[in-house]
This record gives sequence, C-alpha cells and structure tokens, in this order.
Amino acid sequence: MRMKILIAALALAAVGGACALEIHLPPETATYKPSELPGYLLVQRNCMTCHAAQYASSQPPASPRAYWEATVKKMKKPFGAQFDDADMPAMVDYLVKTYGVERGAAVPVAAIAKPVAAAVPAASGKDVKTLLAANGCMACHALDQKVVGPGFAEVAARYKGKDGVSAVAANIRSGGAGKWGPVPMPPYSQLSVAEAASLAKYVLNR
Repeated sequence: MRMKILIAALALAAVGGACALEIHLPPETATYKPSELPGYLLVQRNCMTCHAAQYASSQPPASPRAYWEATVKKMKKPFGAQFDDADMPAMVDYLVKTYGVERGAAVPVAAIAKPVAAAVPAASGKDVKTLLAANGCMACHALDQKVVGPGFAEVAARYKGKDGVSAVAANIRSGGAGKWGPVPMPPYSQLSVAEAASLAKYVLNR
C-alpha cells in the first residue's frame, strides 16, 4: 500500500511539473547564405515560413542535386509548403550549389546590394493586390487572423494612431525576427520604397 501511495504521489508531481513548465524559444536570427543565384530570394521567401535556415546547413554536404530535388518536393507534398512548382528548379539550384555537392559553383556575396530580378519579378506600377500575389504575402498572412505571421488587422491595431506607414514599409523591405514571434520574415528588398509603402498602407487600413 505504501508503495502504491508513493507511486501515485510521484505521478502527480510529474504531471504537476509538466503543467507548470514553460519554454521560451529565442527569436530566429539565422539566415540563408547570400548568393546572386536566382533561388536565393525564393528560398528565403518560401522556406523560412516553416523552418529555420539551419535546416539546409545541417544536411549532408555531399548531398547531390537529386537529394535536394526530393527535399524540396517533399516540403510541398506531403508537408504542404505554399510555393509554385515553377520556383523549384531555381530553389534546388541554389541549395545544391550553396549547401550540397556542387558548392563552389554558386556565386556568394557578402551583402546583396540590389535585388535578384529573376527571383521575384519586378512589380513596378502594379496595384496592391497584384503586389500581394506577386510576392506571396497571403501565404503567411491573412486579413484578420494569424497564419505564419500576424494578421493585417493585428498589425494595424499595433500601429493605430501612429505614422506607421514608413515603419511597416521598412519592415517589409528589410524583414526581421522577434517582433511577432520566433518565425522570421524574409526581406523583400526587391520591392521599391513606393511599392512597400503601398503594401504598408493597405495593411494599416485593415
């Protein structure tokens, strides 16, 4: 009987401890290695919505192109990543040349001074809905609820009564982490200042 009571007490203590446990993860700060390859911005935009950049660097360095093709396809199906089939070849090319067996064929850069036009077509002169679609904004955001990133209404509420257009536009172009949770937002530096401002105004008017 005494043993049964002791076991029960230990079980309750374990359950109680588990309920009280809180885990706080640090903001994600890792990024993919910069490159002039067209797939660089596509990988930043499409992959970091679901997992950290360390996923790529932790793969076998001798992994061939077929391995990366299978990995990218796996992310879309069955895992459900939201990117176009047309993005896959450029993404695979960047990954195998940056993290796989074809390393050295890539053209790394210390800092990208201008956007890679082939990664995300320029949308100059297009309306807001076209900008949203061209840059995959709705893959991570919704109007009134959190998806991967905050809903537009939540962003608008945070910046209510402030001159938030310039701040939100800067966040869109530079990306960042830790402001809305641990999942980082990749930079959209291919957008012009005016395009980013148009998107910011749209978000803040929700």
